[in-house]
Amino acid sequence: MGSEFKDFYKVIGLEQSATQDEIKKKFRKLAQQHHPDVNKSLGSESRFKEISEAYDVLGDTKKRAEYDQLYHYWKQGGSFSGQPGGRGRTGFNANTSEMPFDVNEMFNNLFGQETRGKPGGAWFNHFSRSGGPGSAGFSHAFNQAPKPAPTSHTVEISLEEAFHGCKRNFNLHGPTGNRSIKVSIPAGVKEGQKIRLGAKDGHNNGGIGELFLEVKIKPHRHFRLEGRDLYLDLPLAPWEAALGATVTVPTLGGQVKLTIPEGSQSGKQLVLKGRGLPGKPPGNYTVVLNVVLPQAKSESNRAYYRQMQKEMPFDPRSGLHY
Repeated sequence: MGSEFKDFYKVIGLEQSATQDEIKKKFRKLAQQHHPDVNKSLGSESRFKEISEAYDVLGDTKKRAEYDQLYHYWKQGGSFSGQPGGRGRTGFNANTSEMPFDVNEMFNNLFGQETRGKPGGAWFNHFSRSGGPGSAGFSHAFNQAPKPAPTSHTVEISLEEAFHGCKRNFNLHGPTGNRSIKVSIPAGVKEGQKIRLGAKDGHNNGGIGELFLEVKIKPHRHFRLEGRDLYLDLPLAPWEAALGATVTVPTLGGQVKLTIPEGSQSGKQLVLKGRGLPGKPPGNYTVVLNVVLPQAKSESNRAYYRQMQKEMPFDPRSGLHY
């Protein structure tokens, strides 16, 4: 059996039936574990080169197809002389070197002079010529590995936190270890907005890949939020609405004085521009008036209403026509 043939499936720990996606994922995991920039243990560089050489072949569908033919030939006991020759019929057996292709020529193509005796193979050598471990060339080779798909996680914040901004601590768990990061959520963040965590390439995220936080703003007991605009339903007494008044109303930035025009009706909207969530432009703050009638809980209360009925003739349905 040819001593120079390399079992790349064994190198990366997968069966020959593995899909291309499974090979990419396994390579990514192993490369992150053994990259010399991450793993300083003895033999990590050699192991990384070995993994890289295997992926150079198995990660390429054309090269893998050629390799699989040699792999099947090798598993059946075939050997390689390194010299052209060895063509034969389809359906070889373990005691012959007969194949429907030139096994030695194919072997030289995959394990030729450039790669023979050099762990890491052509894939590694192509990039390592521009520098050794830790160099820009070596890092570039590492970064060519398949990147995990971006992932998104939901973070719930209060409306007050969305207005003022806040910070959150997160623990990231990845193949290269754990990492704790502090994320600043900016003032004026909107519902559904995504905030990217860490580096784009995933190397600084512990090998997890690109991460996003999707913001969810909790419902508020007083305010409604639409985009960056805030709404407040403001209860008014009948005399405040009829005679006009100055009332104190809450906002997320503190209390303000609001003038209620004389003769205001329920549903009337008073807009305070720029007092919604911060942004470019900031949202508005809309106060929706809601006239609330006091209950007639006593005979004297009912007498007041009867007196109003006599002194203030009023038909609220006068404009309602069929």
